[in-house]
Amino acid sequence: MKIDYFEKLDLAYEEVQHMQCPPDSKIEFAGSHIFEFTTYHGAMDEIIACMMLEVIDAILNRTTFKYIGDIDVNNPDYLNYLLMVNMPFLIGKIDWGGSIQGAWFDEYRKESYPIGCTGIVVPPIEIKIFMKQLIEWVKRK
Repeated sequence: MKIDYFEKLDLAYEEVQHMQCPPDSKIEFAGSHIFEFTTYHGAMDEIIACMMLEVIDAILNRTTFKYIGDIDVNNPDYLNYLLMVNMPFLIGKIDWGGSIQGAWFDEYRKESYPIGCTGIVVPPIEIKIFMKQLIEWVKRK
C-alpha cells in the first residue's frame, strides 16, 4: 500500500503554524523543516528550497545531464546541482555509481528515510513517490 504523502505534509505544515515564527508558505516550510536549511530568513529558505526542488526534479526525471549542461565552474546550474547533492538532505538518499552527474534515488537501502524535522518517515521503496508528491505539494495552494 502506497502512502499519501500529501496528507502527511499537510499535517506537518499545520503543526508548525502554531510556532512563534511559523513559515509563511509551503516552500519556506520545505526549506526550513524538510531540507533543514538554517538561514533565519524566510525568503532565503524559499530561494534555496526552489534550488533543491529543481535538482530533485532532475534526479527524478533522469534529466540531470540536461539540467547540468556544460561542466563549467561558471555554469550556475552545474554549481547548484553539485551544492544540492552534497546537502545533508540528499546525502544517503541518492547514489550515483561512477558519476555524480547521473545520480538516482536509492530505493533499495534497508533503513527508512526520516524527512527533516517533520516526523515523516519514508520507506526506501517509496522515496521517489515522496519526492514527486513533495514537488506537487509545494505548488498547491
